[in-house]
Amino acid sequence: MEKGYSSIHKGGWLILAMGNRINIPTLIKSFILMRLKTIIFLLIGCGFLIHFTSCNVPNNREHNQFNAKDTFFQLDSLLTQINSLDTRDCKNLDAIVTLNEKMRGIVEGIRSPKEFDELVRAFDADKHKIGFLVSEDDLFGVFSWQTKMDCLGHGIKNIAFYKSDDELLASSLYGKPMIYDKITLERLNQNKTIYLLHSGVSKQNQIVTKGYSITNGILVESQIPLSEQSYNGYTITTMEKETDSIPPQ
Repeated sequence: MEKGYSSIHKGGWLILAMGNRINIPTLIKSFILMRLKTIIFLLIGCGFLIHFTSCNVPNNREHNQFNAKDTFFQLDSLLTQINSLDTRDCKNLDAIVTLNEKMRGIVEGIRSPKEFDELVRAFDADKHKIGFLVSEDDLFGVFSWQTKMDCLGHGIKNIAFYKSDDELLASSLYGKPMIYDKITLERLNQNKTIYLLHSGVSKQNQIVTKGYSITNGILVESQIPLSEQSYNGYTITTMEKETDSIPPQ
């Protein structure tokens, strides 16, 4: 009986093994086909996603076009908030630093000559609170504002912009920051222009003039031309000079 049972048991395992031999290739083939289909669908989906994203990047950029008026509105709003805070005994310093960082971020976010030109056209010195001076050739400009961070030794912020090789570049200015009244320029030759920043805010009622030029794509300090230095009888050659204010006529 045990022998018969053993034979039946062995026979069952043999049939099962034969069945497995028959079905294993089919199962493997089905599994491979399913995996291939999954991979193909994933590749097609990624292709559509990449195509859709690449097509919509320009559209999103067009949708979020730079708005010069809105930029000035944001800067003026932040500056109004700064001016409304009490800074006596270094009060509200954290808030003032945060607001100034937001202003700096907006200004340094100006990336292209086109955006710069739009700002030049939109700026109204009588309307806007932030200072913005531009040279007559539209290649050089300076943003200036009172930060109210005197406790940190940074009462004024200057950020300069200049155009070079169809690019717009941002730069800090040398020396102590100040509020400038105007920008003039002196063309020494076809390849050399000196930009002169004039500020009437100085100790002892003097005018400060700083010279800059764009050399090899970099904004650098420059010698002040003699024609400017002889202004009001002051003739010393320096990067920065102070002259007595012009007496009223």
